[in-house]
Amino acid sequence: MSAPALGWWPSRGIAAAALLPWAIGLVTAIDYFDNALFAFFASYIAGGVNASPDELVWASSAYALGAVLGILHQHAWIERLGYRRYLAICMFAFAAGGVGAALCESSMQLTFARAVQGYFVGPMLGACRILIQIGIPPARRAKALKAFMVLIVFGGALAPIAGAFLVTNFDWRWLFASTAPVAALIGLLVLWTLPDIGDVAPHERTEPHYVAYLVFALAQAALQVVLTRSHFELFTGSPALIGLTIAGVAGLAWFGWQQWRHPAPLVRLHALRSASFRVGLALYVVYYYLSTGFSYLLPRLMEGGLGFTVGDTGYFTGAMSLATGLLVFVYLRFSGRLTRKKWLIVAGFGIAVLAAWWLSRVTPQAGREALVVPLLLRGLLMLFVVLPVANLTFRPFAAEEFAHGYRLKNLVRQLAISFATSSVIALQQHRQALHEVRLSESANPANSAFMQALDSLTHGFAAAGHAAGEAHAMALGTLWRTLEQQATFMASLDGFTAMAVIALAAGIFAAWQRQID
Repeated sequence: MSAPALGWWPSRGIAAAALLPWAIGLVTAIDYFDNALFAFFASYIAGGVNASPDELVWASSAYALGAVLGILHQHAWIERLGYRRYLAICMFAFAAGGVGAALCESSMQLTFARAVQGYFVGPMLGACRILIQIGIPPARRAKALKAFMVLIVFGGALAPIAGAFLVTNFDWRWLFASTAPVAALIGLLVLWTLPDIGDVAPHERTEPHYVAYLVFALAQAALQVVLTRSHFELFTGSPALIGLTIAGVAGLAWFGWQQWRHPAPLVRLHALRSASFRVGLALYVVYYYLSTGFSYLLPRLMEGGLGFTVGDTGYFTGAMSLATGLLVFVYLRFSGRLTRKKWLIVAGFGIAVLAAWWLSRVTPQAGREALVVPLLLRGLLMLFVVLPVANLTFRPFAAEEFAHGYRLKNLVRQLAISFATSSVIALQQHRQALHEVRLSESANPANSAFMQALDSLTHGFAAAGHAAGEAHAMALGTLWRTLEQQATFMASLDGFTAMAVIALAAGIFAAWQRQID
């Protein structure tokens, strides 16, 4: 596949050749933009379809399941359609899924729409990175990779800003509707710039693996159900969850055994023989967990705990991400001079520890100035962790092994994001409920401070012209909202404490590994 690829790039004209790396990068950027948008504005989306926290987790899990199944199908589609038609169809289908998500009226409809979007956009990171590796001449590959990295960084950074504008001026539906025309335009750009590459003759195509694909799909679905429900009900007290776990693990074990022995598998697992690849996958998992956790917890802390508006939260967070995103140009300029990237990775997790610890220590009176440093530190994670990890993880692989290894890495990415979303939501809900109970215990007539605040608010509402009973009810409502805000604030601090512990453990693990030195 790679041999004929080396000469195709000028065939569509100079303009198409110049825009081709940016077209590939934009396909991946829409994936990062969509993921960041959903994580950051999850509460508004849930409120729009009246979804409970566990129903929101279902939507996230459905997206991950669709993405994983799409990644497994990716190679087969490319062999039949080629990269050009495959990427364009995925962009058009993702746009249609965005329209469907915008029109949802229930959590079930949203779950289905997100599964469709996941199937078509989830494989894009792997497909585009593999296309750059095997389809762009070595002389132009470095520039293509730079465009790829820049668009990924800024795609995620722009999501809070764009989402804040849409939610403030329109409503939650525009979070999905806005991506549809952009994805469609990217699909047209792909059709114009990309050559016909990747498709093969029918007799050379990989075996469909229908049975293996079905077993994997059912096993993964079973484990996603367990992952979703175990956060909201006791695992050991549910025979159904235990049975689904056993069935899911057995199905995945059979799938792995069958794929390992097959001469032309859906996903080649032999890359796991490389110690550096295994370590790299583990570090990827931690990064995607931390990144998703930060994206979910930050708006809860700023809006629910500190009283920021959704517009202020999105614009401020996005501006900090853009500011650190500019450092990607510095990294691309000087990264080649850093021969021991292991300590860059360790420093990256140290930065994550510092950012999470800082955010876990903010006070209820904190303003923007108290959040500038931790948000800037948070924005450095991709530069200090992902980019050097990518360099070390895939360095030993040739083109074909690189393609299979990157697909496997993309599978792990989707599962890590899904697990992070569900576990962080569950942690937030659990800690918020705990703090609400503890705070409500002090809201009683024996607490003089509470009674004084209640009387003061009641008199204030009565002076504004409200009847005595109505004024009392309004005062209680105001105090309850204050209690909820305090509980949300404290739960967010607990979440960042957990992020700090995870980042610290990852940093120690990375420092201990010799395979990435």
